[in-house]
Amino acid sequence: MCRPRVVTVALGAVLAVSACSQSEPAAGPEPSTAPATAAATDATDATEPGTDLELGEEATVAWQPTQDLAGEIELTVESVAEQRASVFDGWVSEVVPDARPYFVTVTLTNVGDTDLGGQDVPLYLRDTGGTLGAPWTLGGDFAACQSGPLPVPFAAGAEAGMCLVYLVPDGGRIRDLAFAPTEGYDPVTWSGDVQEPVRPRPGRTERGRG
Repeated sequence: MCRPRVVTVALGAVLAVSACSQSEPAAGPEPSTAPATAAATDATDATEPGTDLELGEEATVAWQPTQDLAGEIELTVESVAEQRASVFDGWVSEVVPDARPYFVTVTLTNVGDTDLGGQDVPLYLRDTGGTLGAPWTLGGDFAACQSGPLPVPFAAGAEAGMCLVYLVPDGGRIRDLAFAPTEGYDPVTWSGDVQEPVRPRPGRTERGRG
């Protein structure tokens, strides 16, 4: 399975780019030897796998980031906003010129007993072709939407709001957001109205999309 690699692009930005070729599917959840619901077996209010939620609805979900670390969070996908390609001018438009960008805002609360600081929440964008894509992480001073792992520390009771960047290639569009901690797990999903891109000002042209 292809894994993310780090690529340095214009203006010193750092972008997590999939190392797959165009003929390969985007990287999805990694296989795990641990049961997908291991951390949720004692949670009476855990959201059942396969639950379909609307944007703004909360789920209580658990996953095991490493063999010896199990966590549980309350996760809400608040909103999804499609962006114009020009949002990445000077950053990544030359790397994925045909991708459709989305900014996704989420809120998270650690409702388990373990510190999850620095862990990547397994929340994927599923496109209309059924492919799961992980968030893209940009470094430097890209302030529009700064993807990344959970803050450090992120102990029991901690709360955070985050913005995640997703890119859908080949003219595809978003289908839903899926919490999918392992392969074979029936994901918890969020769907709803997607905010349309802001129209460019008159007299300006957009690069990177035909």
